[in-house]
Amino acid sequence: MVRILKWLAGGAAVLALFVVAVYLLSRAMGASGTERQALGLIDAPPVFEGRDGFAALYAVARDVPEAEQAAVLAEDVRRFAALPPAPDGAMRQWHATLEQWPDLAVARAGDPAWCPLREAGCLERVRAASGSYAGLLERNAALLGRAGALAAWDHFRNPFPARFDTPLPAYQSLTRLVTRAAWQFASGDVDAGLAGACSGLQQGRRMVEAGDSLIGSMIGAALVQGNATLLAEMLAELPRTRALPASCESAFARPLALEQAACRTMLAEGRFVTGGMRSQVAADIAAELNGRDLPKWEASLLFDPERTVARTAPTFAWYCGAQARVLLAQDQPLRDPTPPPSRWSLRCVSNAVGCILADIAQPAYGDYGLRLQDADARLRTMAALLWLRGQDGPIDEAVLVRVPAPMRSRSRPFRLDLAAGTLGTALYEKPLPDPQGHDGTWAVPLPASRLQAPVASP
Repeated sequence: MVRILKWLAGGAAVLALFVVAVYLLSRAMGASGTERQALGLIDAPPVFEGRDGFAALYAVARDVPEAEQAAVLAEDVRRFAALPPAPDGAMRQWHATLEQWPDLAVARAGDPAWCPLREAGCLERVRAASGSYAGLLERNAALLGRAGALAAWDHFRNPFPARFDTPLPAYQSLTRLVTRAAWQFASGDVDAGLAGACSGLQQGRRMVEAGDSLIGSMIGAALVQGNATLLAEMLAELPRTRALPASCESAFARPLALEQAACRTMLAEGRFVTGGMRSQVAADIAAELNGRDLPKWEASLLFDPERTVARTAPTFAWYCGAQARVLLAQDQPLRDPTPPPSRWSLRCVSNAVGCILADIAQPAYGDYGLRLQDADARLRTMAALLWLRGQDGPIDEAVLVRVPAPMRSRSRPFRLDLAAGTLGTALYEKPLPDPQGHDGTWAVPLPASRLQAPVASP
């Protein structure tokens, strides 16, 4: 019996030594070369060209004089950086200097809804309640003026610390401009309406190309969709000979810089995620251990913030690599074919919590690249629509094949429906089972297809 107990004790000791050795080996391994390279891309400071308008965007919904916007932003960045991260990834309630200024958004009971960017029919909406929309736009004229002036800036780089509770600017102000453009057109100010839609479309593509942040690029893609849909609806009601504002021509003068947009956007999201992992997640785990009267060092046994962010880094850096460039050049769906790293790998032994957190977050980013590709497809479709509008004769399959090559995609050929009077393109973003979803196609009316014939004199 004593011999058996000695064997069991010896076996337990050997097993314990083996477990410790495996754990120490796991700790010593660190991040892989691919992970370190990807994290280096994310940690490298982004370089932007042109004028940064974040101070104007941050203050867009408040009555802050232009000369004081930069100072207000700087003070709020200082105040926020001095605060500890909000627990559990919640948005922080804090006293921002910006809140001391009057709100420019004016809402009243019974106001009509602003036109959604992901639905067609904005012209019909404003025509059905023209008087109500006139009052809504008049009360919000200052806000809309500020939002429209944001088109003068090249990008909007958020200077707040990269945390999950980082304040977001009032992007929704930009989305309301499409309603103003539709009302101007429907009220008879055709040129102002056309110029507004084209300006909004240009603003959207500029935000996509800048890649300041994931949410900024997604707002940009939505602006492209909403304003492109509205512009097509306007052109459907106008003769093909009607001249367009110069802004409409320049909006489609060059292809979307999609390769740059996808890379910059996803690296920006990578900085946001790594910042949150390094600050909030680590703080949350430490706080939970403190609540259980456990030593802080126990948090590092199964969670290493640096190795966790290194594990997530390739998810974002892939959009800057050769595989992504090939898919973009061929207009194939932008999906990373790389299998996810195994949670049962040796590296996860000493970072089990981090591996679980990283693997949970990874699938959430699959659709964003597809949305950027769909924004590009919508811009190409609208460029083709304007080209077709300028040709002599009917718009049919014979003239469609002559659309210039830069406007076409072999992977997503245009879909001309003469019976419905529409031009469409396939979408890569998955359909959504709600009113804002789609059936896999984006289609807009052909130029002059809704032109009303003049009423004959009696």
